[in-house]
Amino acid sequence: MVSSLLDRMPAQVPQHARGNATLLVYTPQARPAVDTTQMAYALRPHQLAYFARNEWAETPPQMLQPLLVRTLEATGAFRAVLTPPQTGGTTLGLRTEIVDLVQDFGEDPPVLRFSLRAVLSDEAGNRTIATREWTLREPLPQKTPGAGVLAGNEAVARVLRELAGFVLEYTP
Repeated sequence: MVSSLLDRMPAQVPQHARGNATLLVYTPQARPAVDTTQMAYALRPHQLAYFARNEWAETPPQMLQPLLVRTLEATGAFRAVLTPPQTGGTTLGLRTEIVDLVQDFGEDPPVLRFSLRAVLSDEAGNRTIATREWTLREPLPQKTPGAGVLAGNEAVARVLRELAGFVLEYTP
């Protein structure tokens, strides 16, 4: 069995002057079809299968959590970037959901589909500030699980960079 990681950080992230805001990055959620160590692929629309000899080393939410934290810390904007159970005194909360993470071999050329939904909230006021969803179709150079892992890392890094800009847009 080959275990692979989503572990690529964006090369650059937007920067912001350090403020007093603290950010709580909740553990990402995922649709059941992708909340597994099984690596998903599609050959036809509306069908999903899993590779027999290739898998994720951890579930996609487990791999995404530290990348979210490190990316948002790299912006320099926050007094602290926390994860549960550390919740005391947080200003902002970020909830994310992996909507899609599938290698689609039914397309020509094949693509890695990655969709992430984010909700930024005011933790003290218990209200939603903004929501956004990113959907990428990263080309696969080959029809192999390894090519899908490379494309997945590229897609995740691109979305992380854009997500950092989204969060900074609403950070006091």
